[in-house]
Amino acid sequence: MPLHTPTIDTIGTTEARFASTYREVSIGPVGLGDVTFAHDWAVTCDDIGAHYYVHLPLAGRFDSRHCGVDLTHTREATAVLRPGGGAFAGRWAAGYHALCVRFDSPSMNAALARLLGDRAPARITFGHTMNTAAGFGRGWADLLLSVNRQSTAPDSLLHQPLVAAPLAESMVNGFLLAATHSYSEQLRTPVGAARPAAVRAAVDLIEADPRAPLTVSLLASSCDVSVRTLQNGFRRHLGMSPMAYVREVRLRRAHEELRAADPFTESVAAVARRWGFRHLGRFAAAHEATYGQTPLRTLRG
Repeated sequence: MPLHTPTIDTIGTTEARFASTYREVSIGPVGLGDVTFAHDWAVTCDDIGAHYYVHLPLAGRFDSRHCGVDLTHTREATAVLRPGGGAFAGRWAAGYHALCVRFDSPSMNAALARLLGDRAPARITFGHTMNTAAGFGRGWADLLLSVNRQSTAPDSLLHQPLVAAPLAESMVNGFLLAATHSYSEQLRTPVGAARPAAVRAAVDLIEADPRAPLTVSLLASSCDVSVRTLQNGFRRHLGMSPMAYVREVRLRRAHEELRAADPFTESVAAVARRWGFRHLGRFAAAHEATYGQTPLRTLRG
């Protein structure tokens, strides 16, 4: 069932007609789709369009041609489809099931600039394929699977900025660390740690408004250091990452709220959700490990 469209960007609603299931969720600059094709399908495009695309096959495989190179996408190794790469052709067999990830180009460039610090990147050149069976690639794929499972929940926390903003940043940064590109070596080069003053400034920002949708990028930008420099500074001076400190502060504030709450009108789940904890069991375990009692016991006094 062949289809021709100007760009992958314009397949969109057309794709759904050929899919037995199609679901998409937008998390900041990242689009995550879950698709299963009921029939064999082929598509050609004049160009990829304005976004980066990665398919993570869960069942089956798909073959494509992009940038003049024949590519095979599997669960262990998939291809990076990038804007400006020219014509694209793809073939899928019936029963193909995959997660389809879309990144917009400005967010990719901005994320790389934050990771590199004050070295504004030129155009990023990605390798044709990326390993999703081991290392950072495997971790990134597992993150996508986890986010996709959360997207199906009726009360998904992906709608909460406290949760969605850090997840979107993790998906973009994780991709930049997992894929091979023209800045891979620079990202692997060790950097110095932020000075105590920058760490203190970040701590002050976190303590002032821990309910804000904080990310490492936002904190680093506010403190005029790179993401990696701030991360190293937190590990050196506080023994944890910036986001671990954010979770610690939110856990402390949740504990204080539980102590002050009326157990007849408040619930542990509601407090946990307000402070950005999407998994009640993990929240309870972290609370007990830190404060020596369950959240419910704290609520009941």
